[in-house]
Amino acid sequence: MQVAAFPDDEAERVAMLHSLCVLDSAPVEELDRITRLVMRYFNVPMALVSLIDQERQWFKSNQGLAATETPREISFCGHAILALDTFIVPDALQDSRFADNPLVLGAPFIRFYAGQPIRSRSGYALGTLCVIDVQPREFSVEDVAVLHDFARMVENYFHSLESASRVMSVERYLEQSEAVFERVFAQAAVGIAIISPEGQWLRVNQSLCTIVGYSEAELRTKTFQQITVPEDIDDDLALIAQLISGAIATYTLEKRYLHRDGGVVWVELTVSLMRDATGQPLQFISVISDIHARKQAEFSLAELRHSLELRVEQRTAEMSVAITQLNHQIEKRVAVQRELLAEKERFRTTLENAADAFIEIDRNGLVLAWNRAAEQIFGWSRKEAIGTQVAEMIVPPALRSAQSIGFDCYLHGDLAKVVGHRIQIMACRKDGSEFAAELTLNENHVGDLQLLDAFVQDVSLREANKKEVLENRALLKAITDHLPALISYVDTELRYRFNNRAYFDWFGLSSAALKDMQMVDLLNESTRAYVEPYIARALAGEQVAFDSTLNSTRGIIQVHVDLVPNIADDGQVTGIYIQAQDISERKLLEQQLAFEASHDQLTGLPNRRAFMAALDFAIARAKRSQQQIALLFLDLDGFKQLNDVYGHEFGDRVLQSFAAILSEAVREIDTVSRLAGDEFTIILEGLNEGDGGAVRVAQKILRRLSVPLIIDGSSVQLACSIGIALVSADELLAADTLLAKADAAMYRAKAAGKACYALN
Repeated sequence: MQVAAFPDDEAERVAMLHSLCVLDSAPVEELDRITRLVMRYFNVPMALVSLIDQERQWFKSNQGLAATETPREISFCGHAILALDTFIVPDALQDSRFADNPLVLGAPFIRFYAGQPIRSRSGYALGTLCVIDVQPREFSVEDVAVLHDFARMVENYFHSLESASRVMSVERYLEQSEAVFERVFAQAAVGIAIISPEGQWLRVNQSLCTIVGYSEAELRTKTFQQITVPEDIDDDLALIAQLISGAIATYTLEKRYLHRDGGVVWVELTVSLMRDATGQPLQFISVISDIHARKQAEFSLAELRHSLELRVEQRTAEMSVAITQLNHQIEKRVAVQRELLAEKERFRTTLENAADAFIEIDRNGLVLAWNRAAEQIFGWSRKEAIGTQVAEMIVPPALRSAQSIGFDCYLHGDLAKVVGHRIQIMACRKDGSEFAAELTLNENHVGDLQLLDAFVQDVSLREANKKEVLENRALLKAITDHLPALISYVDTELRYRFNNRAYFDWFGLSSAALKDMQMVDLLNESTRAYVEPYIARALAGEQVAFDSTLNSTRGIIQVHVDLVPNIADDGQVTGIYIQAQDISERKLLEQQLAFEASHDQLTGLPNRRAFMAALDFAIARAKRSQQQIALLFLDLDGFKQLNDVYGHEFGDRVLQSFAAILSEAVREIDTVSRLAGDEFTIILEGLNEGDGGAVRVAQKILRRLSVPLIIDGSSVQLACSIGIALVSADELLAADTLLAKADAAMYRAKAAGKACYALN
């Protein structure tokens, strides 16, 4: 038995694994769902998510194996984490590394193993997603790709754990930075002001009030132009225009202010511009100092800029998370598309029993598919044919340079001349004998790949093959009867001429009953109106596909339907081939994935992304209805202590209980969300002017929390601090601004002693 070596980065790898705090933790349904899907897809008895610790492999998700861990020295996964890609052992008894392994010779009697490394964001191999069989087997390129896709889903779970840990660290650092900013703003020896794009003083500190002689309340009723010496206004406005256009990032200007007592004071003014998420000007940050105090003001200005850079960095990080989630959704859609293509490819296998030779080639003339009839007609085996130039096998040598058949038209861009038409050609067999044949060509697309499908019939044997054709029809009927899809053929009057057994399974209708029915008789009025345009296009000669619903004996199901017109030699459509697949499960999965992308997994509440979208819509509705809305920002008091004393699982129960209390305290039209950690928000809509409605909700929550809760058998006294921000219909506040106001009010509630609310 060969023991796997340790990776070069073993110490860092183990440290990363331990930092995620997942070893010896409870199973996670998200991972169990993946391993169940893997086990069903590959039809294996065991599928595992295995994490490689220093001396053991521990199973975070375990399907089909009794043990929860095994020693690392006998593990297959210890070898797999050393691989750059999928690690495959087709037959362990024939592999010198594992032939005498206890897991091979004894339970669970491993014969086949395939493991895909699971890596952290920084590239450390944490473990594997693996499939195990008690029988030797082969693992195709497609199997490797599918296992790779499933492994990426598992990696996303561990990446989310890394991201959550990193986000919590950043949020703690940002809270400290914001506290420093508030102290700097209030205590700075220089004047600091926040000014709107129109020049209105929005916020000033005491030092600025001392410099110009006005109180903060007096300044907030004025613009900076009103207290600027008129001769200095044009220079200031010119620099502001460059700032807004992006020509400069900041400017410093010596100018004069009109003091409240009527005098003039010279100041050094440094101005920068903050923009919102769309790049529009949000507010100016101004630093004003007496010229003699310029050196003393530099340090405070540097700290302020650092705080602003951290906030910009946070916004950039949030955008990165949003882009990652979008890419994740795109990957899921690509996987669904790949699954649909696989279903169509499986249907192609029915052509294997067709009486005509079926040949598929690419744009280079290389054979990609070669059925049993092609082997019989041309004498070339499938193994010999695949990857060979089609002309070298079926075109007589004397005709190969003439470019006289449909293959040559296809390869040289004249496809329109041959597609959909029956062409009489001379063909040859492997032994050199020539015979007359009939060729039909059709163009096919798989993604960006352009293919040509050819059906070839030996005309000289047509009569002799009639019996074989009838037998093959019966075989095709038997095959289609066992396919999990509706397959049928209707004439131009939409009357059924062929159907498989699925019609009886779905509708309880026999083939005899269907012969007296039209295709649309199985549809209700609304579905008929929806599909009739597609039917018309198919009758016009166009191949179409669409999604719809059907009323079956199992209830309403969602289906994907392909309509393929049957076109005669004269170009007329003689009927339509119909294939309908039940996609109800896939639709439900898509809906579930959409829900999970916008909701917090722990509490089931909308997450931060969904909350920001809901807040934008709420502000827009308030403007239309001319009603007030309120935003409540809630933070659990002492939550860290609960986690430290009772553990994180107990902390999760606390968060779930708190979420339930918030949901019970509001109306159906209101929105409760979890931003992150122990931070929650409530959007209250349809309020009358004044703060009564928002205050009543806050008081209701505080009263409910005043009663101890029983969680996991322990009595817990919860408390929270609530910040309330109000906005009326005539206020033009962005969602970020309203959230910042509620957040600031919550911190005032914290400072006031916690377990209370504060208005902003």
